[in-house]
Amino acid sequence: MGAKLTAEFKPDLLNGVTIIKGKAFALAYDAEGKVTRTEQDFTAIPYYAWANRGRGEMIVWLPNNESSVKLPPPPTIASKSKVSASENQNPNLIVAINDQSEPRSSRDNSDIYFHWWPKKGTAEWVEYAFEKPSTVSETEVYWYDDTGRGECRTPASWRLLYKDGETWKPVETADAYGVEKDRLISSLSNPVATTGCASKSRCNRIGRPASRSGR
Repeated sequence: MGAKLTAEFKPDLLNGVTIIKGKAFALAYDAEGKVTRTEQDFTAIPYYAWANRGRGEMIVWLPNNESSVKLPPPPTIASKSKVSASENQNPNLIVAINDQSEPRSSRDNSDIYFHWWPKKGTAEWVEYAFEKPSTVSETEVYWYDDTGRGECRTPASWRLLYKDGETWKPVETADAYGVEKDRLISSLSNPVATTGCASKSRCNRIGRPASRSGR
């Protein structure tokens, strides 16, 4: 509140737009999970000029106090991993696998989902290449199903593997690999030290699987 704002016309930006510049405080988690507060410059452009330029950090209304700020969760092994997948390598979709955003339900269209459309009945995979060797004992996945509106279905089955050197081995877990939609499904296992994990899914024959997040 009370921040000084200045307006400036930029003829060489986005075919010529008026921008608004000022200062704001950015909140973020540090390595210990504590909230930090840092002052930084910001530049606002007209909403129409943002257009559809791919996934990015866009906000229309700025919080005017810290209690209104919705912080992203602290980074995890999964969110810091490099993700690859069979077939669908669209970068605008693949980021949905580990961006830590949890939808309210399969009817929540405010965000994106990763899928293998239009495949049905095939075996597909998602791989996490960890930033550094890590110990894993729990995984979470969110399955999306748009029955009545489209052809995305939860998978017929799936399983988790971990990398031991250059070999992929199955993760021994006491939990069944659930395929229920609209909730985070946890799988607990004995801790394994590894450089990466992979999920292998069998597509349902009446639709292709789609997932939202891995943690």
